Formats: sequence, structure tokens, C-alpha cells
Amino acid sequence: MLYVFPPETYVRAVADYDRPYEDPIDARAGDAVVPVSDGSMPTDFMGWTWCVGADGRAGWTPDGWCEPTTSGWRLIRDFNALELTVRAGDRLRLIHSESGFLFCETAAGERAWLPDAVVVLERND
Repeated sequence: MLYVFPPETYVRAVADYDRPYEDPIDARAGDAVVPVSDGSMPTDFMGWTWCVGADGRAGWTPDGWCEPTTSGWRLIRDFNALELTVRAGDRLRLIHSESGFLFCETAAGERAWLPDAVVVLERND
């Protein structure tokens, strides 16, 4: 389920994480995507399905951001599956979360996804 964080919510990476692929699916709301449900792309993350876009690029796509059509699925939100590369200690601004992944912004302004297991929430004491 999509959760939008309040502005100025930050996390800090507690482990290194390397982007698994460079040019994943990038599609807009209303675009058709084809889910791969033959078991060839297993995942431990509930709520994500490997999908292929019209241009042939593929990536893990949130199930809740798609609606079924007669020929596959259609996105109901803009979506880019790009993930961040981070190093332990990096500080990131949280934008939103979905099914175990966080959409974050780096200090340099790069926005992409990151598994929630590699970060901890910064406290505002």
C-alpha cells in the first residue's frame, strides 16, 4: 500500500546496496504492461510482479499500481523501477513507500527505489 511521508522525513543507509539493473521499466499512468506470471521471476517481496513495458524494458512493478485489462495490466500511476545505489551512512529523504520498498531522494537529487531493510529512520528528538 502506498504511503506518502511528511516532508523532511529522512533515513540513513545501514548497509551498502547496489542497483540491480540500469534501465528498467519506466511507464506512465494509462500505459499497458504485461505481467510475467509463469514463475520465471520469483521474488520474496509480496505485492510486486515482474512486468514488461511496451518498449520491452522490464522490472518489478507494484501490484497496487496496476489494474487488469483484457491483454494484461494498465498502470494507474507513473512508475519507474530504477533503484538507488547507496553506501552505509548515506542520508536520504523519504518520499513514499510501497510494499517493502522506499522511494527516496539522495543529497544529489537522484530519486529511485530502495529496499526498506537497508535503512533506518532518523529520529527527530
